[in-house]
Amino acid sequence: MRPGVDVYLEELGRALAQDFAPKLPTAFEQSALARHAVLLGAVVEEFDRAAARRIEENQALRALFADAAGIIPDPDLRTRLRAASATGEPSFTVHDLDAGNAGLRRLLVELHEQVEQLAGEPAAALEAAICRELVRSTERRRTALNRF
Repeated sequence: MRPGVDVYLEELGRALAQDFAPKLPTAFEQSALARHAVLLGAVVEEFDRAAARRIEENQALRALFADAAGIIPDPDLRTRLRAASATGEPSFTVHDLDAGNAGLRRLLVELHEQVEQLAGEPAAALEAAICRELVRSTERRRTALNRF
């Protein structure tokens, strides 16, 4: 059996904190190396969920766009929302998922700007849905380091 990247990173973090940091000459240097070991823990966490988090967010944005298309009066934006809602992931590499997410998030900003100009209950409900998704997006990015 070949250990995965997460196992290597966890062992590196353990070695930095327990084997190497205590041997450094000053408390400052020990603390700095121990801090890097803790950050490796966040890297392990992000590595484990990287693709899943991005896929989940991209799917949520596409669903939001599908719902929004019926509310938006601007025909160009409505067409682009429908087109974006019908797309999928070109691949599951983090690079490609991030590129797709960047395009979806640019469209989300444009949608949000348009919705803020609209009146009525459907627009208010859509704006609330956008805000809920932005909160969920922030929550998806949290690591164990910032869950307190």
